[in-house]
Amino acid sequence: MHKTEWQWDEMRQIGTDYSDLKEVELYDQRMKSFRDVDLENQEMLSMLQLPKGSAVLEIGCGTGRFSRAAASFGLKVSAVDVSKIMLEYVQKKISEENLSPIILQHAGFLTSDFPSESFDAVVSGAALHHLPDTWKLVALQNISRVLKTGGKFILRDVVFSLREGESPDQCFERFIHSFNEQVRPGALGHVKQEFSTYDWIMDGLLTRAGFAIKSKKSVSSNFVVYLCQKDA
Repeated sequence: MHKTEWQWDEMRQIGTDYSDLKEVELYDQRMKSFRDVDLENQEMLSMLQLPKGSAVLEIGCGTGRFSRAAASFGLKVSAVDVSKIMLEYVQKKISEENLSPIILQHAGFLTSDFPSESFDAVVSGAALHHLPDTWKLVALQNISRVLKTGGKFILRDVVFSLREGESPDQCFERFIHSFNEQVRPGALGHVKQEFSTYDWIMDGLLTRAGFAIKSKKSVSSNFVVYLCQKDA
């Protein structure tokens, strides 16, 4: 996308600093303490139902666990991340695992510049919350742009959903205390300084960006998986 002077700087990382190689190396270990990432990736591949050779893009690829799984499945994979160190790590793992080449781009939701209608599917996990709501819509429109008509988009992220009679404060406390003590400080920091939004706002942003929400599933406290399809 064309960058203007007023565009949000998505390269400015919020929360954990993944320009630090030590943090990158610890990432998978930290995730393993409260997530089964391999199972999540297999579930997403099942949700997408893509034939081999289909083109898929992962935005915010991190250590590339989904991208590498998709490449092993026989998909043509592209992956972007705002951390150069993360992308270097992914390239190293591609070589070690003898995978088909994955196109890597140092970019994010706003700055990735793949041609329009390039992909059969786009996936993003725990990354969109790095953008304020104003810029989430821009990001989602860019995803819609690179998807083919009828293409699928899976969004996995923290999306706050208030239970009946629950205040925002109570919702945030419930989210923080759903994590074990090892990762709870990170959850607290997430609430304090990152940009996760409410579900009714996310629903509206997805719809406004041209997506039909096919399913919406809460997989843990305020962590939601959306399966969307680009409308004609």
